[in-house]
Amino acid sequence: MVVKVAIVSFAHVHAPGHAEQLLRRRSERGDVEVVGVYDDNVERGRFYAGRYNLRLLGSMDELIKLKPDVAVVDSETSRHAEYVRQLAENGVNIFCEKPIGVNLSDALNIRDIVKKHGVLFTTGFNSRFNPENIKARELVNSGALGRVSMIRVRVAHSAAVDRWFKGWSEWFAVSQYSGGGGFLDLGIHGADLLRYILGDEAVEVHGLVTNFTSSYNIDDEGVGLVKFSKGTLGILDAGWVQVTEGLPWSPLEIYGDRGALMRTEIGLMYYTRDQKSWVKPNMDRTSKTALDELIDVVQGRGELTITIDDAVKAQEIIEAVYKSSAEGRVVKLPLV
Repeated sequence: MVVKVAIVSFAHVHAPGHAEQLLRRRSERGDVEVVGVYDDNVERGRFYAGRYNLRLLGSMDELIKLKPDVAVVDSETSRHAEYVRQLAENGVNIFCEKPIGVNLSDALNIRDIVKKHGVLFTTGFNSRFNPENIKARELVNSGALGRVSMIRVRVAHSAAVDRWFKGWSEWFAVSQYSGGGGFLDLGIHGADLLRYILGDEAVEVHGLVTNFTSSYNIDDEGVGLVKFSKGTLGILDAGWVQVTEGLPWSPLEIYGDRGALMRTEIGLMYYTRDQKSWVKPNMDRTSKTALDELIDVVQGRGELTITIDDAVKAQEIIEAVYKSSAEGRVVKLPLV
């Protein structure tokens, strides 16, 4: 089956990567057709349609008439809900960039739309396909590390330090369109990764979100201390203020009463009292993404491992951190 895919907007900085991924898959596997691009910013749409030799569509109605199997929504976050509504009402399966909403209420509205119309929906939590994170989850679930007392994840880059956002990407730093700054943008990955690795839900959050650089009039870093139902404490820190050129650095640490795991500059390493030594597992790299998985599922292969509920749960943790920071208190979960 050749899956027909449409792209809705090139507002997000990941949109060119998604276009290139789809075109590469078309070239290598021949099971995808990019039927067209719609962008409410005509100049931006014309630029990227020209770059990738794609058909530029004049409206969402024109896009829907092409009956795509999947749409990739890479618009400003504030436009997600309206695009999801139009697509879901017409039976189009959806990949939507993260965060799915500007806030939890927006995300819940999107969830209601998706579930009402029964379409497939996923988002860009690609950390779940990282073999190191898969291995960490396996070790936690198997009990090899014992009862986990603490886990720390960090997801960050230098966007505020180096003032990445300008022109078509400037909306990232405008809360009206993005919903939040560096902590929402990147912390959403960490929130999902905590849930994924632990297989548990958050019950309490302490948070602090700040603007360290003043490069933009929005937060650029934050830290959340997240308590999970089985007693594990999660440290989630994220933002646009990390400078670590030369290393693919996304720290991960897990501590249990029978062992520990760390992501280092040479890869994942873990220790257990059963083995009484540090082990560096040999793992194959993968280029699979959430968008790939959605296309596979549309073709009848497998099931989605990242769902609308995962997107909402991650957004709830992030919103609780912002709320805790703003109100100076502990916030209990769930929020609704």
